[in-house]
Amino acid sequence: MSPQTRRGRSVPASHRKPTPRATAPLAAEDADGLPAEESKPASTGGVRRRGAGVARMRKTSGARYLGGLFGAYTPLIVAFVILFAGVWVYRSFINPPPPQPQQLWTQIEDKYIAKIDAARLEINNPNSDFATRIQGFKDYSAALKSWMKDLAAVTDWTAGALPSASADYTMAASDIGEMVAQGNIETGLLDKAATATSEADIETYTTELAAANEEFESYWAAVASDMGLAAVDQPTLALPATPTPGPSGSAEASGSPASPVPSGSPAVGPSPSPSIALPSPSASPS
Repeated sequence: MSPQTRRGRSVPASHRKPTPRATAPLAAEDADGLPAEESKPASTGGVRRRGAGVARMRKTSGARYLGGLFGAYTPLIVAFVILFAGVWVYRSFINPPPPQPQQLWTQIEDKYIAKIDAARLEINNPNSDFATRIQGFKDYSAALKSWMKDLAAVTDWTAGALPSASADYTMAASDIGEMVAQGNIETGLLDKAATATSEADIETYTTELAAANEEFESYWAAVASDMGLAAVDQPTLALPATPTPGPSGSAEASGSPASPVPSGSPAVGPSPSPSIALPSPSASPS
């Protein structure tokens, strides 16, 4: 038998025509004329690969170490931030540190400088009328009283001083005491000058006020020097005097010569105007 006979009868080839397979519809073309499948970006797989790479990186030992490190110290960091904010609020608003002596002195001084300057202008301006000058005495006295009261309320001028400060706070405290005493004396004179009823009455306070103000400003400048600060430049308190005609003014104005003084008789001059007894500036308590 032939090999084909041993293996079995061979099946003759079929003469039927193969059934045509169903053809898929043509893919829609995009705007460029290419099939829709070809127009898809080829990076889809790349996005998946990048996502998978990030996931693998998160699983590495370094990432796990950093995540555990920050996770363990997060409560400590939050607690430190809360503690720092609490200390800042307490020191800034609830219980702030005392200002340095220079700052305290300047804060009090700045409250009254403008008021005193305005009062001085009312008094010193030669164009001020009598009512304006009297108001200047009142304003000056009120500002000076309040200033001296604020200075006297400070009992320790060394509080808040820096260890490296070169200012002499002990001497400053002594000079401030003298300044307060002299300022109170000057306010008394200002109050009396405010009771004047005429320009001639104001003249009786000119000498006393000028002396008291000069001594007051000397202590003022001394305190600034003790504090290591620049002294405030204040104009001298000048009270314009009202000219008073002399006894011989009428004779000189008429042009007639003055009558000769008999020989041997003492010369008669104008009698000095009486002055009101006021406390001397030197009587301030030390």
